[in-house]
Amino acid sequence: MFIDRQSWLFTGILPLYYLSPPSFCFDITCSDQPIMDDKSLHDYNVPERVETFIGAALAQAEVYATNHIIMTMGGDFFDQNAHEDFKNLDKLIHYVNLQ
Repeated sequence: MFIDRQSWLFTGILPLYYLSPPSFCFDITCSDQPIMDDKSLHDYNVPERVETFIGAALAQAEVYATNHIIMTMGGDFFDQNAHEDFKNLDKLIHYVNLQ
């Protein structure tokens, strides 16, 4: 059967299903490190976490045909502690955008 251009379907495949990149699950069901941005504490980790996230984004960009990618940050039944999840996502976005 002939299908004309108006019937084309846009679709895609997400590299990580729709999970967060490895080590960036901030939900209580995960054991990944949160973004620790208090420089006076021994576990300050912003530079390392930003570098790791940018590396994950660059690696994921290699499988896309354009320079637009989607960074998925979730999963089924995640965000059980949405405040903690979004607090860390806000920090991550802030510090990545400073680069």
